[in-house]
Amino acid sequence: MFTVALTGSRTGMLLSGLLMLWGICDRLLPTAVRVMLALSPLLLAASMKVLSWWTWYSGGSYFAEARAQSGSDISSSRFAIWSNTLDLIRAQPWTGVGWGNFNFAWTLTAFENRPVAFFDHTHNLPLQLAVELGVPAAMAICTVFLWLNWRARGALVLSDPSQAGLARTTLVMLAAVLFHSLLEYPLWYAYFLLPSAFLWGIYLGLGCKRKPSRAMPAICSPAPGVLLIGAGATTLLVTLYAVWDYQRITQIFTPRGEAGARPLAERIDEGRRSMLFGASADYAAVTMAARPSEVFEAFERPLHRLIDARLMIAYARALDERGERDKAVYVAQRLREFRHPLGEKFFSACEAPQAPGTAAPFQCERTPVRLSFRDFQASAR
Repeated sequence: MFTVALTGSRTGMLLSGLLMLWGICDRLLPTAVRVMLALSPLLLAASMKVLSWWTWYSGGSYFAEARAQSGSDISSSRFAIWSNTLDLIRAQPWTGVGWGNFNFAWTLTAFENRPVAFFDHTHNLPLQLAVELGVPAAMAICTVFLWLNWRARGALVLSDPSQAGLARTTLVMLAAVLFHSLLEYPLWYAYFLLPSAFLWGIYLGLGCKRKPSRAMPAICSPAPGVLLIGAGATTLLVTLYAVWDYQRITQIFTPRGEAGARPLAERIDEGRRSMLFGASADYAAVTMAARPSEVFEAFERPLHRLIDARLMIAYARALDERGERDKAVYVAQRLREFRHPLGEKFFSACEAPQAPGTAAPFQCERTPVRLSFRDFQASAR
């Protein structure tokens, strides 16, 4: 709890309530453990008070306390991004905007109450599934997940206390990750996803133990040892390949050694051949190009990864250079909604006096352009 207080994690603070409920409800736990779990919120509050006193005594301020008193949005723009996501779902309820396309669709859609940060996730797993895959697919995935957990509920009352305790522990840990997934996107990171999958496998496996082996569903069938060894070896090889493949990208931004001495254009070309991280090299190619329209094909991967102000400026300029002025104006108008410092510099050209007979730059156009993100899916290729 003291560590949670040090991080100032609001999700961690809320999850102290889950530990309290676990301590109160789980009679299999030793009494001392139940008491400590039940006291989790109080221990957290005491830790935060100690940190507040210590920082005040040291002449500083406890940032979690300062954030709570700042009057800023307590959700860190989550309420706004959820509202935008619901708007996208209402517009594309059946098939969604496409897997991995949330950032692309959200950035290139006009919103009156857009958060000024560049979001690449909805910060809510069910909403992420619904906006990208559609409501029916999201409901099907969630239903199957809940059904599997319900079928494994027998693990919680196994006759062996140690195994029942293990099942309850894994279930609480999974509940913590799932609660986190309603406010963030932890399962997009391997260091959350892989342990969570491991815990879920333990829970489902324990749930199968209440059934006779002949009645076990297919998911409970033990995997052959050679299959497990093969899966482990494959994971190790893929990890080693990823480490090697990533070196191509680091040479672009932090060059070193003989490979880093090559011209930037060559390092970017080498990075673009990366199977896993080529989008980062494409980003460098389009944002560093004097005329981004000349490398227009390189926009596809970074546009479907994470769009930021630098990329939007390069993309708008490329569209204008290609004669697609309406699309360039539309991208510039979306950039204006973010109120980003790079955008302010980009729009400063509109304040400079124009020579007689010279048209204003495209980014100065204020008349709304009626397009949608669908209009850019083909042009980004």
